[in-house]
Amino acid sequence: MAEVEEKFDVNQPAKIQQTTPEFVYKFLLAEIATQRGDLNSAGHIFLDLAKLTKDISIARRATDIAGFARNGRLAMDSAQVWSELDESSIEAKQILAELFIASGNLAKAKPLITELLKQEKTRADGFLYLNSLLAKVENKKNALRFIMNVAQPYPKLAEAHFSIAHAAYFAGDKKLAEKELDIVDALNPKWETAVLFRGFMLAQEWPEKALEYYQSYLKKYPASNEVRLEYAKTLTNLKKYEQAKKEFLKLVNGSLASAEISLTVALLALELGDSKLAEEYLNQSLERGYKQPDKVYMYLARIYEERREAKKAISYLDKIVSGEFFMDAKLYAAEIIAQNQSIDDAVNSLDQYKNLNELEKLRFIQAKTSLYFNNNRAQDAWTLMSKEEENFKNVPEFKFDYALLAEKMGNTLLMEQLLKEAIKLKPDYALAYNALGYSFADRKIKLQEAKKYIEIALSIQPNNHYILDSMGWVYFRLGDLDIAYQFVKKAYDIQADPEIAAHLGEILWKQGKRNEAKQIWNNSLKSNPSNTVLVETSQRLQ
Repeated sequence: MAEVEEKFDVNQPAKIQQTTPEFVYKFLLAEIATQRGDLNSAGHIFLDLAKLTKDISIARRATDIAGFARNGRLAMDSAQVWSELDESSIEAKQILAELFIASGNLAKAKPLITELLKQEKTRADGFLYLNSLLAKVENKKNALRFIMNVAQPYPKLAEAHFSIAHAAYFAGDKKLAEKELDIVDALNPKWETAVLFRGFMLAQEWPEKALEYYQSYLKKYPASNEVRLEYAKTLTNLKKYEQAKKEFLKLVNGSLASAEISLTVALLALELGDSKLAEEYLNQSLERGYKQPDKVYMYLARIYEERREAKKAISYLDKIVSGEFFMDAKLYAAEIIAQNQSIDDAVNSLDQYKNLNELEKLRFIQAKTSLYFNNNRAQDAWTLMSKEEENFKNVPEFKFDYALLAEKMGNTLLMEQLLKEAIKLKPDYALAYNALGYSFADRKIKLQEAKKYIEIALSIQPNNHYILDSMGWVYFRLGDLDIAYQFVKKAYDIQADPEIAAHLGEILWKQGKRNEAKQIWNNSLKSNPSNTVLVETSQRLQ
C-alpha cells in the first residue's frame, strides 16, 4: 500500500526540537539544491523541515523558494504551514490569499481577505491591491460577487466602491461600474485614480466624451498632473496635436517631468512642423537621461538635414556606433553624403565598416546598389552585384535583389534564373514567386505559369497588396476584367501605391469607366507626380 502523508497538526509538538544529524543533512541538502537552481526540490525539503521543526523562518523560506520556482501548489502548501505557525503574520495570510485567488479558489481566499481588510491602516490600499489580483481571475462575475461581499462592511470607503466598479466593468456590468464611481465621486471627488478609470471607460466607446470629462475635472483641479497627462495622451490619439502640445508643455517642467515627456513634446512639435521647439525638447530629453539616446540622435539628424546643415546632421549620426539604430544611422548618413558631396563619397562611407554580419553586409550592398542605379550609374551597380555574387551564393535575398537589377538592365533570362534559385533556397519566398509571376504578366508571356507563381505567393502572404495587384494584373492580361478589378481594388484599398493606382485606372478604363479611371490617376499624381508607371499609363490612355 502507498504511504499516506501525515496531515500537519500545528498543535502537536515538533518532531525535531534541536539540531540533529537528520536536520543538518536535510538543511544542507536543501541549500545545495537551491545553489544548483533546483528550486522545486529545495522547496519541498524546506517544507518538510518546517513541518518537522515547526520553525516559522523555515516555513517562510519554503514559501519564498516555491514562489521563485513558480510552483503554485508548493507555495500554497508552504504558506498554509507558515500561516498556521504564525497566526499574527499578515504577510503569510496575504501570500496565501493571493495564491487562492490566483488558483480561482475565491471561497478559501474570502476569510483571509476579510480578516486582512480589518486592518484599518492598510484597508484602502488592500482594496486597490485586490483589483490587480481579481483582474487575473478568469470568471469575472465570480470576481465581482467576491469583491461586493468583502466590501459590504465599508460603505463609506471610496476604495471599496472603486474596487466594485473595477470588477463590475470587467464583468461587463457598466451600469454598476458607473453607479459605484458616482459614489466614489461623492466620497472623494478629487481622487485621480477613480477619475482616470472613468476616463478610460469613456474612451473605449467615445473618446471625445473622455476629453470633455478630463476637461471638466481639470477646471476644478488644474494641478492634477496625472489627469492632465492622460488628457494630453487622449488628445494625441485623436490627432489633436496642437492642443496636446499645450498640455504636454504644462507638464514638461512639472512634477511628472521626465525624459519621456520631453521626447513626447518634441515629437508633437515635429508633427506640427515646429523644428525649433522639437530641437529644444529633444536636447532636454538627452539632458534628463533618456534611455535610448540613439533614437534622439536620429531625430536631431533629421531636423538638421531638413535645415540643410549636413555636417551637423552627420555629427549626430556618427554618435551612433552600435545597437538598434546603427544600420539606419549609417545608411541615412550615406544618403546625406550622396546629396551633399558625391556618390563615391557615400559608398566609401559605407565601405569603412568591416565587422558586419551577413544581414548588415547585405543591407549595405542594397544601399550602394541603389545609390549607383538611382544616379544613372547602372553599370557600377551591376559590377558591384556581380562582384559580390560568390559571397552570397546561398542567400536568397541577395539573389532576389540581383534578379530585380538584372530585369532593370534588360537581362530577363538571368532574372528568371536568379528568382528560381532564390525560391529553391527559400521555398516560402513569397516576394520571389510574385516577382517572377508579375514579370511574366507584365511582358504578356507565360500567363498561366505567371498565375501559378502568384497563386503560391498569395497563399503565403494573402494580404500583401503588391501580390494582390499582381494577381489582378494577370487576370487583366487574361482578359477577365471583373476579377482583375476585384484583386487590384482590394490591393489599392490596403495601400494606395502609385503603380497599383496605374493598374486600377487602366482596368477601369478598359471597362469603360473612364471618369473613375481619371479620378484614380489624378488623385495619385498629386502625391506621386514623377512615378514613371503612373505617368506613362495615364498619358498613354488619355
